[in-house]
Amino acid sequence: MEARKKISIGILLMVLGINAGAQRIWEERKGCFRGQGNLAAGYLFQQRQVGAYITGDMDLFFDNKVSMAGSAWYSFAVTNKDQPGLRANHAIFGGLNYHFTKKGRFDPYIGLTPGVSLVSVAYRDGETMNTSSISPVPVISAAVGMNYYIGSIFHFFAKVQGVSGQTLGNIPVHTRLEEIKITAGLGWNIRIWKPKHRGDSLPVLFRGKNG
Repeated sequence: MEARKKISIGILLMVLGINAGAQRIWEERKGCFRGQGNLAAGYLFQQRQVGAYITGDMDLFFDNKVSMAGSAWYSFAVTNKDQPGLRANHAIFGGLNYHFTKKGRFDPYIGLTPGVSLVSVAYRDGETMNTSSISPVPVISAAVGMNYYIGSIFHFFAKVQGVSGQTLGNIPVHTRLEEIKITAGLGWNIRIWKPKHRGDSLPVLFRGKNG
């Protein structure tokens, strides 16, 4: 047990040491990864119902203002078993986020992330209630959000995401998927690589004051 404790403490100190020596995300975003996972809510306009989700999203910053973005949403049952309408509404999105400020703890952004919803619909066929198998549906999505970095590892976040789409012909009842999704909470961020700057490869004597 003592050996395990020493190894665990050593790894923790090494991670903290590496993180402390690296440039923090609010000073330079390029090379950083930001992620979160939590419970979230949505409002489906056609169904006039609130949806509940487990969701996670991420940003990989290949530039200080532009990041590759992705998210996944797992839905709980939207309707009761004896009601027609959406029974499942899972989704996967991917695209780009544009971050308005280059430096600072406050990080507002907008994003465009098309994706695919995995949808199941309950419908009446005479006196019988049927449920379609889960089918993929292409959707378009746009988001407005913000992060506030509180440390080298953690940040607060909030995001409002609009989704639009319609089920295809392999689902008997055409159903609109217009929805507003809302998520907020505590996320985490780490630096994956240190960006190279002009003069980094030069000997110290030949670098400028800011090299």
